[in-house]
Amino acid sequence: MSQEVDSDREEITEWPPRDAENSNSSDESEREECVLHNFEEKGEGRGQKSIGTSRQASPGPDRKRAKLCESDEDVWEEAEPTAEAALARWWRREGRNTVKLKESLPDSSNPNTRLLHLARTKEARDFLKSEAFRLKQKIKTTSGHEKAGILSALASYYDIMGQYQEAETCLHQSLCLNSSSKHTQWLLAKVKKQLHAINVQKEVTKSLEGNKTEELLFPSPTPVERVSGNSLSAAEFFKRYSSTSTPVVITDVVEGLTFNRWTIEYVKDSIGHKQVPVKRVVSGSAEWAQLETARTVKVCDFIDSLDQHEAQKLYLFDWSLPIHCPELSKELTVPKYFCHDFLKKTREGSLYRDSWPSLFVAPAGLSGGLHVDAFGSNFWIALFQGRKRWLFFQKDDLPLLYPHYNHSTDPSFDVSVFNPDLQKYPLLSQTHPRECVLQPGELLFVPAGCPHRVENLDKSLAVSGNFVDESNFEVVKEELRINALKDPRALDLLQQFTDCDFLTNKP
Repeated sequence: MSQEVDSDREEITEWPPRDAENSNSSDESEREECVLHNFEEKGEGRGQKSIGTSRQASPGPDRKRAKLCESDEDVWEEAEPTAEAALARWWRREGRNTVKLKESLPDSSNPNTRLLHLARTKEARDFLKSEAFRLKQKIKTTSGHEKAGILSALASYYDIMGQYQEAETCLHQSLCLNSSSKHTQWLLAKVKKQLHAINVQKEVTKSLEGNKTEELLFPSPTPVERVSGNSLSAAEFFKRYSSTSTPVVITDVVEGLTFNRWTIEYVKDSIGHKQVPVKRVVSGSAEWAQLETARTVKVCDFIDSLDQHEAQKLYLFDWSLPIHCPELSKELTVPKYFCHDFLKKTREGSLYRDSWPSLFVAPAGLSGGLHVDAFGSNFWIALFQGRKRWLFFQKDDLPLLYPHYNHSTDPSFDVSVFNPDLQKYPLLSQTHPRECVLQPGELLFVPAGCPHRVENLDKSLAVSGNFVDESNFEVVKEELRINALKDPRALDLLQQFTDCDFLTNKP
């Protein structure tokens, strides 16, 4: 089934954004900053968690003819660009000459990260305010679908400026005039997530009135329960852990998952010739877990670099074995606790069906950012080599971790949970952390919706999977309803999941 896409909603895929009027510019500094990003194919892993439309370079004109709805006769209206597209153009044409940005910008050419930090500058905020004022004036002289498009664009300005209540109001008004805009529906879902977090924060902050901030303490993490796989059946696992959203470490399982003993050297010998994308952690990144694509390298060269003391640590992260390395995937048996994964019951080629198990290889000392696994999925990881320190939070703790929904409906975080700053983030004192150090030969279950952060204490080798079962089925379908507004494959998966015969069908 085809999906209608709001074609006026341009996405920035390079930094600085191209300007069609000056696309042949030979400015040296521009060439240094202008880096094209090849986004991962949707559904292949957690490195690009948010589902979206295909990334395309932004066209140059300030306005473009945009298809806003479909009926017996296609209706075309003049559309305003989103705040992100307008801000990128402003930077490209004049802002870069007036804003001193490099001093405060992370070492990143990722467009989402650059836009996030650019939007925080005084010059950019002044531009956004002036454009928002212009749109409010324009609304007074328009009607119908044109007015709906302007209201939706105005909402994107309020969103990027942190005026979420105003954004929500504009989006509701826009949908009253044009209920078919999928972009507007998606943006409303994102804004509602942010407003929910803010409202919870306000309620909890009231309960802390009278307490001195300097007296607040970060709770001591509760140890994650450990249980032997020799005495834990799949049915008991679901009853005690999956259905109750309780993390658990399962021992005595990993050794029997592979035909041969997996080590980092074994992986190098088996698939060292293959090319893989590697990630790097960028502090202040707008991306999921603060991970951004660094480059593509041979597996053997990456593994050889693990023991080198490089300033920039690289991470082979969530690389799909069924898709990219079926020969290694065939050696692996998925643990019995996750064999009932609903994703494996979907049609051939469906979103996420072959994304996992996936491979992780990390150097000692690398820590990803705090994150939540996408689309409401549960998560498991089997550790073959090295140790990983995990810090979890209950899913209800999410608002207390100060989430931001920047360019995605997956949250990003500024807080440090390994070194919490309670002066700046006092609500961290009200969270419920759990902790474990995962040892080689152990398997960890992470329930859907639970924020967590991971530190690699040693160079490590692991495989993992995201999965769906009865415990998170309804949450997954709700997340897919949002993702389907941008991704036809998410829509297809949602339609399969909502088929009344789905659970009775054999994979």
